[in-house]
Amino acid sequence: MNDKNSSTRLLPFSWPWRGVDNSKVSLRQALLSRKFSILYLLVIWGIVGALDFASTRNCTGTWQLALQCEYAFWVSNLTNAPFLFLRNVFTCMLLHNGLDHILFVTILGFLVIVQSYEVRFGFKETALMFLLAYFVVGFIFGVFYQGGLSIWPENEFFQFAYERSWMGGSLGFFFILGAISNSSRKPYVMLSFPFIFEGFNFFVLDIDFHISLMHLVSATCGFFIKRNLVSRYYRTLSTQ
Repeated sequence: MNDKNSSTRLLPFSWPWRGVDNSKVSLRQALLSRKFSILYLLVIWGIVGALDFASTRNCTGTWQLALQCEYAFWVSNLTNAPFLFLRNVFTCMLLHNGLDHILFVTILGFLVIVQSYEVRFGFKETALMFLLAYFVVGFIFGVFYQGGLSIWPENEFFQFAYERSWMGGSLGFFFILGAISNSSRKPYVMLSFPFIFEGFNFFVLDIDFHISLMHLVSATCGFFIKRNLVSRYYRTLSTQ
């Protein structure tokens, strides 16, 4: 794939104060090239500062919990409240349920992955790809969990997904991780990293399988959507 933004490196990441592939840029250029990343981090930390952390199950007790539950992602909304399902696909990315959750998104997700993508591809594409993650993957798992529960109503795997809310920026940055893998000199090797990471989380750290599964599907979707878009874009340019 002849991506003009492809890298000669295996890991096409940049330090937050550098340009593409760690080229030297001024501090002003570094900041201006990461407007989406900075804006997102300001918003999510601002929400935590104003409302405290959300909960995946407890929606009572304080108005802050109730408000954030209203805007989190609930599988049941796919059929019970389609408008809310569509709205919350995009609002759930701004909510986080604990300090470890938001630090994971901030440090690994944005200070490493998303800002590296943004400095390479720009504000508009980064914002579009991040939002696309929630629409595509949210719809996939909405259908998957609803369908599974309708077929196997006593299945604990589907019941668990149905009875709690989902939120956070990790789905988006795994999608971006898959997309930026196309800029590696070995794209499929790069794509294997989230599978190794989630395998460690599941088998060693005992992270919930639902989370690992959604992250891996998101990374895979990001990889192939970006690969298809880039290939189509350059085919179009070559015919002009």
